[in-house]
Amino acid sequence: MKELLLEEFKDKKVLIWGLGREGNSTYRLLRSLLPDQLLYICDNKADLSSYDNTVKVLQEDLVFDDYDIIMKAPGIICDRHDNITGQTDIFLKHFKNNVIGITGTKGKSTTSSLTYHILHNYYPNSFLVGNIGVPCFEILDKMNEDSIVVFELGCHQLEFSKHSPHVAIILNIYEEHLDHYHTFENYYQTKLRAVRYQNENDIALINKDIEYDTKAKVYLLGKDIRNENNTLIFNDDRVIIEDTKLIGEHNYYNMAICYAIGRLYGLSDDDIKKAIASFKPLEHRLEPFLKVNGITYVNDSISTINETCIMAIKALKDVDTVLIGGLDRHIDYHLLEDFIGDCDVKHIILMYDSGRRIYDEMKDKKGFERCYLVKDLQQACDLAISLCHSGICLLSPAAASYDHFKNFEERGAIFKAMVKKHYGLSDN
Repeated sequence: MKELLLEEFKDKKVLIWGLGREGNSTYRLLRSLLPDQLLYICDNKADLSSYDNTVKVLQEDLVFDDYDIIMKAPGIICDRHDNITGQTDIFLKHFKNNVIGITGTKGKSTTSSLTYHILHNYYPNSFLVGNIGVPCFEILDKMNEDSIVVFELGCHQLEFSKHSPHVAIILNIYEEHLDHYHTFENYYQTKLRAVRYQNENDIALINKDIEYDTKAKVYLLGKDIRNENNTLIFNDDRVIIEDTKLIGEHNYYNMAICYAIGRLYGLSDDDIKKAIASFKPLEHRLEPFLKVNGITYVNDSISTINETCIMAIKALKDVDTVLIGGLDRHIDYHLLEDFIGDCDVKHIILMYDSGRRIYDEMKDKKGFERCYLVKDLQQACDLAISLCHSGICLLSPAAASYDHFKNFEERGAIFKAMVKKHYGLSDN
């Protein structure tokens, strides 16, 4: 399948902008297709001594008009330019009919992973790629015309895309990534690119609260597709879920979407129920990792916004202590603050810059007497262990991690290691 991309790059002046996981994947593909073609790489920190036939371009010297194609890594902030693209856009341009694309502020990793888990048993030549950690170019050697590609679409991958998948799902859109997009409207419109370029032969599953523009056949999440008392509903189809390791109402919402996708791809209710029962939840997402002395410790490091922290507390029901805070990206925390005031959580431990802002904003609000302000995760963990004597101790930061951690995975792993170390346990 990768040969279909040959004409896209042949005899073009191509710049790879950013040599992370996706940038290196692009380099490997271009080298396999065009072993003798000169390539340009823009990454100030990169050592190109092992990269064949390449020219290094410093970012301060980058002139967009000098290149036919710029393959930009997700997350690099720049203004729109006609020759800037990326793996997602190129992949969808050529293989959109193979793609189930799933986006949303929250829930996309679980929904994408469960969708793949359901389909893979019955469509062996299916793949899971995208924001989940696998660049889509990595599967081109394994794909065939009948492959199903479940593509987790992050906002940064959609930002410069001019194509949409055959089946597109928009789970939800909450205030997020304002440090990158500056306004909620910019972020909102980026998410809508998942459906904007669909045609009449395509299918869109869209949250009923989202205003959208698509030519596809639309099913509304929360209306046509929904959960009612652990019964997943897709139009006239319904199935009761009695066996699942996923926790919380929001995960039944995700399961209802996966149920609809399974039905659209011809699977039976029994097929889908068996797959849901065998699915193991992803790490750092409402992950109970230790039960000791009547306390259950739960790692929900994936939580980066108001809504996910609130969902976590509601889903677990018996939360005694919650750890909140991280990078302050200037999102509005009043929703979470009002929830804190009314909830039954005994101890709210706030940390880092966003935690300090919540603490300051809570001073004149109900529930402030249950709030504690600490410097960092270590102090928060130590205080939580001393305060929590029963029920659940939950890390659900409602904030990004990359002020003090590489990513939310590292934050979650460090939290688990801190707790286990306190009890003299190995982190293995």
